[in-house]
Amino acid sequence: MCQLCGEFGASVHAIALSERPSHRLAGRYWEGSDEAAARGALLPLIEQAKTFSAGLSGLWKSPIVALSWNDRPGGFRQFVGVAVEEGERLEDGMETLELPDMTLASSWHGPDDGSVVEHYGRMLGWVGERGLEWDRSRFHQREEYPPDIDLSGPLALRLLIPLVEGPARR
Repeated sequence: MCQLCGEFGASVHAIALSERPSHRLAGRYWEGSDEAAARGALLPLIEQAKTFSAGLSGLWKSPIVALSWNDRPGGFRQFVGVAVEEGERLEDGMETLELPDMTLASSWHGPDDGSVVEHYGRMLGWVGERGLEWDRSRFHQREEYPPDIDLSGPLALRLLIPLVEGPARR
């Protein structure tokens, strides 16, 4: 049984609705090919966000958040950062994004769970089966990595798909 979601079976994780309150992210943008990402091109941005987060004041550490836009053939854009408070000192080259309260479809993706792309496909099927609608107006996908992630091994992360707010969700 999965310790994180209570589901039985190998490589099976529940999909559920998750809420995220409004927050400000500080981080950096990347854009490139799917192949470059598969070869690890985003790992340095995740490591930078991890290092930045470790230096922030406060007891609570934000997950490392990656927002993706699938808006180019054979590739995508991604913003990788962490939640920060107003007035937090940023590193050179960092930008901020303000995100509103959101509801997202959410599922844990473990190191032995195969393709992230296929997992997103299962999640989109789940969204459609429930009469929900994928909201691509702000970003297409959100991924959350633990703030103390070990990038030398297989990655574990939470996959999230933003949903349209409104009557279909009530």
